[in-house]
Amino acid sequence: MSRDREIAHAIRALISRAVVRSTDDQGESQTAKLTMAAGVDRTDVEVMQPFGFASRAPAGGAAVVLAIGGDTGDLVLLPISMPGQRLGKLGDGEAAMYALDGTRVHVKADGSIEAFATTKIISKVGEATVEVTADSIKATIGDAEIEMTAEMIRALVGGSRTVTKSGYAKLKSGDNHVVVTPDAIVSSVPIVIGPDPDPST
Repeated sequence: MSRDREIAHAIRALISRAVVRSTDDQGESQTAKLTMAAGVDRTDVEVMQPFGFASRAPAGGAAVVLAIGGDTGDLVLLPISMPGQRLGKLGDGEAAMYALDGTRVHVKADGSIEAFATTKIISKVGEATVEVTADSIKATIGDAEIEMTAEMIRALVGGSRTVTKSGYAKLKSGDNHVVVTPDAIVSSVPIVIGPDPDPST
């Protein structure tokens, strides 16, 4: 091989494309197994990822491979793309984070943020937690809890209070309770109707 051909081959080897066969996300850096050309496979190639964002592409992704210092024994992989699975049709200035099942967080050009999940969304700040599913919204902080569905709202702060779509309401503290329906009021304790005996409470 002539010197010119050797140089040309070395330059071509600096940057190449590869198909990702699998990834390993357990170590300090994510690594991948690659096929760079027919019969040319590589293992334990480091995947470069931006700080503050982590992802793990499924098998079959495409990536650009760099040979550091021209050394094909020292390869790194730029972030992996999935052209057939990307979230497209974004507006100018928009950004999104997404997964294969359609779950996504979409920062829109109008200043709004849309979060969509196929099962549930959980938000946590300190002791406060909000969990949203297709059927209910539940918020808790310390011993307090509020749960809402299409049929009822239940609040728990010491005792519990439940109000349903049918007009049924229940207030409970320990073994004591008051149940209110459109037709009746049932209470395990005496009910006082009149001015508040202690307006400060």
